[in-house]
Amino acid sequence: MTAPPKQRGRPRGFDRDEALESAIRLFWSRGYEATSISDLTEAMDITPPSLYAAFGDKKRLFLEAVERYEQETGCFARRALTSEPTAELAIRRLLLDAAKSFTDPKNPKGCLIALGATNCAIESTDIFEALAERRRTAEKAVRARIATGQKAGELADNADVDALSGIVTATLYGLAIKARDGVPRARLRRIVEQLMMTWPRREPDEADAAPRIPVPKARSRAKSTSRTDQRAAAIGLPRAL
Repeated sequence: MTAPPKQRGRPRGFDRDEALESAIRLFWSRGYEATSISDLTEAMDITPPSLYAAFGDKKRLFLEAVERYEQETGCFARRALTSEPTAELAIRRLLLDAAKSFTDPKNPKGCLIALGATNCAIESTDIFEALAERRRTAEKAVRARIATGQKAGELADNADVDALSGIVTATLYGLAIKARDGVPRARLRRIVEQLMMTWPRREPDEADAAPRIPVPKARSRAKSTSRTDQRAAAIGLPRAL
């Protein structure tokens, strides 16, 4: 008879999810560069060998922390952009939910994606670029939602979708900085409401308000019907309406 094979490695003596949550909060409050391995092992209550065995290294641990942050705390952005019926309501909810999340007293202030790697050493430029890519992805999502609203006829004809998405994301990450600086939630909400007062809503068409040039009755009816059908189709209404 042969002896059973020995089990490789020692059994893990800690809860991986709890340890990752501790790492998220530490990176969130201090940033990637200012957080050392010893800081992490103390916060996660594990030894350095256990950290490397479970998460690889500091960079891989940080990227996993960012991924978990996006799936949990940061998921408010996805909900805001997909749940509201108009682009204006979606953007307003995005920014108000951000103000709420960034000032939650149960969590570190601000946003891990915005502030987690703003000042990295040369050897950590890949970490900076990883967060920059996530911010670019967020702006693309904002732009797509605004563009959908424009196609639906919600925005003024002269609205610049690229500039508008840039304003929204600049405000989003500005709120994170202000929250980190200790600005209270009520003031952040006032910033959002002031911004939304400038939203380029579509006003009544100038052509509708201007005096009409007399045209044969049948031709005028055809143009009116065509315009109504186009607007109904744009917002998904049936032709009968």
